[in-house]
Amino acid sequence: MADTSESVHTSELSLSPTHHSTAASQKSNITKEATNASSVESELPYAPFSAKTKAMIVAITALAGLVSPLSANMYYPSIQVVREDLHTTQSAVTWTVTAYVLGSAIFPLIWSNLADRYGRKPIYIISMLVFTCGSIGCALSKSLVALIISRIIQAAGSSSVQSAGAGTIADIYAREQRGTALGIYTLGPLLGPCLGPLIGGYVGQNAGWRWVFWVLAILGGVMTLVVSFVLPETHRRIVSQKHEIQQISIPPKLNIKENNPLLDLATARYPVVVLALLYFSMMFGTNYANATGQSLAYENTYGLVQGTSGLCFLASGVGSIFGAISGGRTTDLLLRRMTRILIERAKQNREEGATSINVLVPAEVRLGAVWVGTTSFIAGIVISGWLVDKHLSLAGVLVMQFCIGAGMAFTFQSIASYLID
Repeated sequence: MADTSESVHTSELSLSPTHHSTAASQKSNITKEATNASSVESELPYAPFSAKTKAMIVAITALAGLVSPLSANMYYPSIQVVREDLHTTQSAVTWTVTAYVLGSAIFPLIWSNLADRYGRKPIYIISMLVFTCGSIGCALSKSLVALIISRIIQAAGSSSVQSAGAGTIADIYAREQRGTALGIYTLGPLLGPCLGPLIGGYVGQNAGWRWVFWVLAILGGVMTLVVSFVLPETHRRIVSQKHEIQQISIPPKLNIKENNPLLDLATARYPVVVLALLYFSMMFGTNYANATGQSLAYENTYGLVQGTSGLCFLASGVGSIFGAISGGRTTDLLLRRMTRILIERAKQNREEGATSINVLVPAEVRLGAVWVGTTSFIAGIVISGWLVDKHLSLAGVLVMQFCIGAGMAFTFQSIASYLID
């Protein structure tokens, strides 16, 4: 990436009186000291991790981010069986889904603040333990109430990476590299809605719905061990106490009063934040409605069995992979291109005698290609719904599901990168 600052060294022959020469010399020394300090700072690493370690951190964070959507979607194919086994109604059993969604919306506020205060790693460990306990509770539930409570505990434990995962990426990657890393990280959360029904469908069909939660409990236990013994602490404030790194994006440690999760809601006073969140939340909600409806359509409209219908969700999964990677790279490219443009403009407009060029690239540059993902998503939703309604080609439906997954992931990269910047 083009550098955002440029130093120009000049030399002058001074014929002024001695005191003017002395003052100029002092000013020159101060300038040299500032330049040297800036040079030393720029030579420090952004984070004290090698490229391989960074890749490992992103991979672990992505896997941990997969836990929440996976546990939400693995359950869907077994809802009818759960209703029959617990002797309840269709409307009542949907509360097991609603409780999980509500938990996933509320608890990230708590986890994110705790992660900012105590670090990422301890919060990930605790939350994965909570998720494992909730999954065990779901597997052992004998009543609908017990299952709903266990699902809330499950959601509480799995939601920490949803809130702190992007922070982990920002801890280890500078701004111009962040989009690509975020694209890889979000593969976990975005693949959940397609892998969940696939795995849950076969497990539920062959081993029973309780084993869906036993599998999730095993996953939670494995992730707890991985986070405990493999994942390093990445929080920049904590890392800066042990390593020499660039003093960029290092938040102060807040006290208990200042670390109130409800204070995060104050960001709603910024219209750009509200619009960005509202924009993506509508897409996210539509995507969940689509995923739930597709499960019924594959079985009722196209006559597929529970396990085979889960395979159809791979189409949106492959689309998510494509959209996440291409979206991340696109936002980085947009940022780099605008940086080069602004530097060239600054060079042309630089005043004579200026020794440096500083440019500030607006975060809105990240949103330059959001229309691409949105167009793909809307087209996929509309055409897929029409094909299912008319009982037309299943292959066409799967192609549209690919477009939905790609559009969803591409848009998420643009908005997430924008909000982080």
